[in-house]
Amino acid sequence: MRRRELWRWTLVALALPVAVGFIPGVPHPGLQLFMWWVPIPPRVGVPEPKEGVERVLVLAPHPDDEVLGPGGAIAQFLDQGHQVLVVYLTNGDANTAAKKFFTWNPLNRPEDFQALGYRRMKEAGEAMRILGVPWDHLLFLGYPDRGLYALWTTHWDKPYRSPYTKMDHPFYRNSFRPDANYTGQDLLGDLCTILGVYRPTIIYCPHPEDAHPDHRATAYFLVAALEKTLLAPEIRYYLVHGERWPTPLRLIPDAELSAPSYLLDRWDWHSLQLGEEIVEKKLAAVRAYSSQRVTNGRFLAAFVRQNELYAHGSFIAPVPNR
Repeated sequence: MRRRELWRWTLVALALPVAVGFIPGVPHPGLQLFMWWVPIPPRVGVPEPKEGVERVLVLAPHPDDEVLGPGGAIAQFLDQGHQVLVVYLTNGDANTAAKKFFTWNPLNRPEDFQALGYRRMKEAGEAMRILGVPWDHLLFLGYPDRGLYALWTTHWDKPYRSPYTKMDHPFYRNSFRPDANYTGQDLLGDLCTILGVYRPTIIYCPHPEDAHPDHRATAYFLVAALEKTLLAPEIRYYLVHGERWPTPLRLIPDAELSAPSYLLDRWDWHSLQLGEEIVEKKLAAVRAYSSQRVTNGRFLAAFVRQNELYAHGSFIAPVPNR
């Protein structure tokens, strides 16, 4: 009898979160699993630039790109006393695989994607804490995940509505500019403001030939912002999504990361060697992104190597639809 009662209450405990996840307007509780106690990084302004040091700006289309590409470089710069500002263009709120994993709900409810965006911000805050970036050096712009390329090409001044969150503006409570719209001109304006105040000496930006449209669009917006602000920092392009790259797709921290062969001729690639302590920090930061690891863990782990890569070079961005 006791065993039957135990099974009954166990089934109720398992079914209750699933049932709650079907209530309109209520985010699924599974999206806060193991993260409910972690605070969300606050809304902050552009930090004052420090003089006499490198002012490093890292542009991340989604939370986790800043760790996969230049995570080790971030830790190294901070250890050397330099300043690092990380800017997240989106909150990564369109990951359907992670949403389904945590909710067990086949419905693509906007409140679940919005809750996923808040979870990704929590993970970003924890990852940056591990690398040593203070929260007042994290800016969350809140633009649409999987929508940055559309802002550049078709929604320059007409607001774009995310098919995931159903929003057309940065709605998160810590968004850098809550009165902005999902338009290319507003995103460009935010980048120009950040560049003008922070005046970076080095910028890490996604590679313009990255396979992900959000990553390519980030590079386009950066070039446009530099043209408007007349700044000329060193730009280091990092690659995340390549053709059958990186290989192998697993954790091998003692191995070297090699540049993809199909991009060798057009770009000048550089390798940054990482010490053992930095590699351990990067691995811990990658593991902070639990919502990504459950669906794509081998891919994320493949970026934890003895080195990181970045490229120098120039490119011609497509003309935005203004």
